Amino acid sequence: MWWQSLFKERQPSQCHGATDAVEDPGARDYLKIEESRAFKTYRARESAARRLGQRARAWNGALVAFSTSTAVASVGLLVDPNMYGSQGDTLMVCLSVLVLVVSLTTANIDYSGRSRNMFLNYRNIQRIAVEMEELGRQTSSPVTRDAVRELVDRYQAVLDETENHTPGDHLRNFSRTLPQSHPHYSSSEQLYRERRRRMLLDWSITVWPYVTLVVPVALLVPLVAGLWG
Repeated sequence: MWWQSLFKERQPSQCHGATDAVEDPGARDYLKIEESRAFKTYRARESAARRLGQRARAWNGALVAFSTSTAVASVGLLVDPNMYGSQGDTLMVCLSVLVLVVSLTTANIDYSGRSRNMFLNYRNIQRIAVEMEELGRQTSSPVTRDAVRELVDRYQAVLDETENHTPGDHLRNFSRTLPQSHPHYSSSEQLYRERRRRMLLDWSITVWPYVTLVVPVALLVPLVAGLWG
């Protein structure tokens, strides 16, 4: 009958469609490598976002302390012109200029904006890493190189959306898991020294605003002593 012949004609196309979904050789290994790379980038940029945020808060706090102390010290000079010695007026002018320069410099560096951009960037990379992980776990459908390449292209595009993380951000998370044959470090001892150096550099830059708080405190000491006297 005519419907039997139609059914027989459609059978080859159905079988052909079933054989189209074939897993590419090496696609899962390729996916595993790219997943590891995306995960490490996400963790490193998460550290970078945290580092930039800490510096933003540190400098904001230091500028508030400087502005408050210089304003209060200026009021104190109106009461006692010799509170800071014979050159007290000059000292206040120099400190005011210094506060202006620091505020303009930190505004130009834009720690807050960079921290926010880095946060959004690492969240996008995290989503891609999760998609790669889910793709590698699925067994109901094959993994193809085209599917992996699509995720890799998205990953590469997200990388260009913001600045790169520093080596210190990377070593802070993965120095203990890097292989001994890492091309940039000949031994684990060298890797440890590099990690310590990078972390010390990042820590020094981040803690510097807190060190400058010595100046506001030094300005307030004579004022408080004069009030109590």
